[in-house]
Amino acid sequence: MHELYCPSCNTPSQFNFSDYLQMCPVCSATFRIDLETGQKEIYGDHYIIPNNMDAVTAKDLSLEWLRRIHHRPGQVDREFFVVDVQGFSIPVWTISLEAHTAWKGLVQKKSRNQSIRSSADYLTEIGQFRRSYRWCILGRNNICETWGLTRLHQPQEPIGVEWDGFPLDSTLSRGRLTEEEEKKTAYEIRHFFEFKYASGMNCLTIQVGEEEALRRAMHHVEFYHHKLSDLNVDYLIDCRTELEIAGIQLIHIPMWKIGYIYRPKSALKYFYRPKEKQLLMDGYSKGVLNGELAIIHQDKQVVNAIICGLASILFVILGTFWHPAFLFVALFSVLVGAISIYFGLIKPNERENESGTMVPINPVHKRPDKEALSA
Repeated sequence: MHELYCPSCNTPSQFNFSDYLQMCPVCSATFRIDLETGQKEIYGDHYIIPNNMDAVTAKDLSLEWLRRIHHRPGQVDREFFVVDVQGFSIPVWTISLEAHTAWKGLVQKKSRNQSIRSSADYLTEIGQFRRSYRWCILGRNNICETWGLTRLHQPQEPIGVEWDGFPLDSTLSRGRLTEEEEKKTAYEIRHFFEFKYASGMNCLTIQVGEEEALRRAMHHVEFYHHKLSDLNVDYLIDCRTELEIAGIQLIHIPMWKIGYIYRPKSALKYFYRPKEKQLLMDGYSKGVLNGELAIIHQDKQVVNAIICGLASILFVILGTFWHPAFLFVALFSVLVGAISIYFGLIKPNERENESGTMVPINPVHKRPDKEALSA
């Protein structure tokens, strides 16, 4: 940390030279400093979206979300416990752009004889579409610094997201839990950056520069449109995307990270090991952007394996001292338990070791209508 005088209010404060932009804690001015010459330049395109939540509201809304997804809503207050609530105002570079994509590919004809294929069984199709975005790139070096920010994009098309950027408007308008009057979009309600709009929330500093953010945004949109084009054909031959950049702004977005633990009161408590799960909420529209379920498919497989293991022991005892038919039931329980262990523990670990991280499997899908893609 180094002491510098703000070029706007001339007040000395401590700043970190490793940050791309500096924010004055007194007057909220944002400026860039040239380390070689010491010259300071005020950055004007810095905005902030107001924070409309506090820790108590974040806790209440997280419990409301759990009531909506839990099969016994009345038990949520007894079985779910919020253990951590943290609020951050996160800097994102927002790039306004328009993408024009032209694609070409082969579509397979429907034929009765599927075993023999030739060039005559395919048709060449071409098409084009365009879309406009306010694409957001996190202004921090570590994209995993705050849980849930790496996969905020949830496209309507059946494709797997393999990028960390996200469109601002569609992302911050989903998951609302409260029925309120129609609000303006987050982009429309933004203000010039001032710490007072954060409502005491910690405003994270800016570490990523404009050029890197612009490069990443262009790469994300091109990759996204390549996947969209691939939905139209069986074999994609060519895909070209031209980008028109309209502008770039820096926006601080309020986010709340909530950690909770599920402790069941039923017999499940003897088989389930509580783990902290996370929720990510938008501090402006009070919507759930990303969330972890208390019990996922892997947990169910592990619980099923434990129950089958105990049942097999019981049936072996019954088969030994009562009737041999119970031995076949014990063998069946062992088989079901082994399958549960494989699909619950071994197979996910193998996939994680191969890819380095858990990646969702892309669902099998059919080509959507061209009108839906070009809309």
